[in-house]
Amino acid sequence: MITVRTGCLTILPVIALFGLLCAPANAFEAEHKLGNWIGATSALRYSDKWSLFLQGELRTWETANNLNELLWRVAGLYDVDKNNKLAFGYVRVDTWPFDSGYPRKFYENRLYQEYLHKNSFGAGKLKNRFRLEQRWITTPEFGTELSHRIRWKIAYTQPINGKLGQPGNWYWTALNEIFVDLDANGYWFFLDGGEKGLNQNRLLGGFGRQLGPTSKLQLSLLWQHRPEADFWRLVLGYSYNFDFRPEGD
Repeated sequence: MITVRTGCLTILPVIALFGLLCAPANAFEAEHKLGNWIGATSALRYSDKWSLFLQGELRTWETANNLNELLWRVAGLYDVDKNNKLAFGYVRVDTWPFDSGYPRKFYENRLYQEYLHKNSFGAGKLKNRFRLEQRWITTPEFGTELSHRIRWKIAYTQPINGKLGQPGNWYWTALNEIFVDLDANGYWFFLDGGEKGLNQNRLLGGFGRQLGPTSKLQLSLLWQHRPEADFWRLVLGYSYNFDFRPEGD
């Protein structure tokens, strides 16, 4: 029998409310076609402390049509302890405009530094991630420009049956992530009601299944708010992790 735990009833409204407060009153007025984000990730563990993270993702403006972005990521992760991690990574993003047939709009080379904290909350897991990014964005009009951005993500995952990480486990998840450009004046947008420095806000909810000890599949619905528009995206993600630690490590 599936039971509802008081912990998840507390966390879910907090995440949803935070995401809604980060958007202006007219955020839901924009109408856009449903796009896709389809990606895969893998963590390659080499020791109890060090691992390598890989990601590839294809993003479309419409369902399975009209290429929007291609994203590739590689990062080194260091486990401070079982609840805290540090990461340093590189990301490449190529972006195309909405109308198909046009050349690439711009591309980005990005470095980032990250701190991740997780802890148990009832039967689920609560995660906070803080990330600082240095973004070299190249466009035909302006060449290459350097931009700095910070991100904060809060996420909660709750098992529906069994335990998290156990093969056959179904779970639901919810997260909110806010992006702020440090180069814009008055980027603390919520103080004045403006959003000069708000790069975007992402609010996501979804379900997933633990396929095996090191693999899972997740389907989610993402609402992405930007100052100029709002987008809805169906996100499909698959992850498979590898453990290369020697016997007895």
